[in-house]
Amino acid sequence: MASPLHAQQGQPTAAQSKQQLAEGKFRELTDRMQKLMVVLQKDEPEESKLLGAGLRFVQEKKLHRRLEQSGAMLSQGRLDESLVLMGKLREDLRSLLELLQNRDGDLRKLLERIDQLEGFKDRVDALAKEQQREKEDSARAAALQAQRKSIEAQRRRAEALLAQQRALREQTNQLPLDATDDATEPLTRREGELMEEALELAKDLRDLDAADAALKAAAAAPGEARDAEPLGPLIGASSKIAGKAAASMAEAQKQMGERQAASSLRDQDQAIEELEETIAELDRMAADAQRALLKLPFEQLSEQQAQTEQATDALAKDMEEAEQGGDAGEGEPTPGKNKVQQAVPKQRAAASQLKEFKAAKQKQQDAKDDLDSAKEALEDALSQLRQQLQDEVLRALEERFTAMLARQRELSLMTKTVDGSRQSILTADGQLPSALVSKIDALGQGERELELEAIDALKLLEEDGTTAVFPPMVEQLRDELHDVVAGLRAHTTGAVMSDAQRAVEELLELLINALRRTIEQKEGGG
Repeated sequence: MASPLHAQQGQPTAAQSKQQLAEGKFRELTDRMQKLMVVLQKDEPEESKLLGAGLRFVQEKKLHRRLEQSGAMLSQGRLDESLVLMGKLREDLRSLLELLQNRDGDLRKLLERIDQLEGFKDRVDALAKEQQREKEDSARAAALQAQRKSIEAQRRRAEALLAQQRALREQTNQLPLDATDDATEPLTRREGELMEEALELAKDLRDLDAADAALKAAAAAPGEARDAEPLGPLIGASSKIAGKAAASMAEAQKQMGERQAASSLRDQDQAIEELEETIAELDRMAADAQRALLKLPFEQLSEQQAQTEQATDALAKDMEEAEQGGDAGEGEPTPGKNKVQQAVPKQRAAASQLKEFKAAKQKQQDAKDDLDSAKEALEDALSQLRQQLQDEVLRALEERFTAMLARQRELSLMTKTVDGSRQSILTADGQLPSALVSKIDALGQGERELELEAIDALKLLEEDGTTAVFPPMVEQLRDELHDVVAGLRAHTTGAVMSDAQRAVEELLELLINALRRTIEQKEGGG
């Protein structure tokens, strides 16, 4: 028996040498791919992406580690296991070659398409936020302009009322001390009319004061509240002062009705003074509005809007080019492109209006609505692509677990064979022969490789967020494989180990069936 055993130990040496050479060459190849990918990023982006996809394939398939495992099997004399692994490695290397030759790029195109649409969505989202800020600035400028006009209109009313009160005061002052009712009645009636006008003015000024306070509050951003201009101690002052003027007029009317014209002069003077204070308060409000407007110059708003329009137009062109060239989106319409294109002329019109010192919040709102619609279309498309990618993950997991099940069955059978030999071969002191220990250790290594496969599958599920039912099952698979590995490292090979390995097989069968049902349900719309 010594001669054949020696031959078996000598045969792998040449094969092992070739395996080590293959490992070195493959490591050199991937190093060159990594360096070349970086070099080509600027001038040959498509070729760089292709190399990147190849490197991702190498990482996903764990080609480096599996090449090392194959070499380890050769060194341990596990020729049959090594041949099986080499066959699978050859298939994966052929797939890598086809990927690099761009003959089978469906998965790569799917990943690139997702990256492309994610980029478009991020740009649309940023533009929509810019457009919202610009619309708010424009709306505030428009509100300040409207406020100024309202202030001017109310000031004219207050000036007219003041002039009339002064005239009436002059007429009252000219009355003789013994004036009759016929002389005082017209003035009394006129004072009542002015009092009614003052009350109406005070009522309208309440709305003006409220708008003024709201505009000042809006001007103070949350992070700048302490540095913002104070709202002032006279918020609501114009309406209050006008109300006092109306009250003074009412008192003057009462005095004249009681033939106390001289006494009414004091109340008329008070009303005049209060109307003058009302006008002064309106002037202050107008000055505040003007200062706020200067902080929002229409020229600057127009320039900002023009910049957003240019960025939106550039995005629309990039989305158009994506339909015409590049592997990721060639021949496919870009979701949201039309809405982005529609936003451009609205933004251009808004910039023109602002340049002419006109508010453009409606055009800006319409442009933002278009950008929001484009973002929604991109999100819907990405959701579908991610679902497609999820389906690919499910199929990959089914393939992975099917291969694991086949490997587990091999290991289970080999464990039974080793256990059968164990019953008849013992050393003189009752210990296991070293050759048998090596075989059990090799079985433990095989189970450890399956445990690592389960760990990788679990990571894939956690990152992808696939159906929640699978991670707990894969966690159980990982734990059961860990227990099997621990048992084999303790050189357990009997019925207990057989049951544990059978439990792993049953769990793998359950996982495969569950994955297949999930895939069928998805394909059937379930």
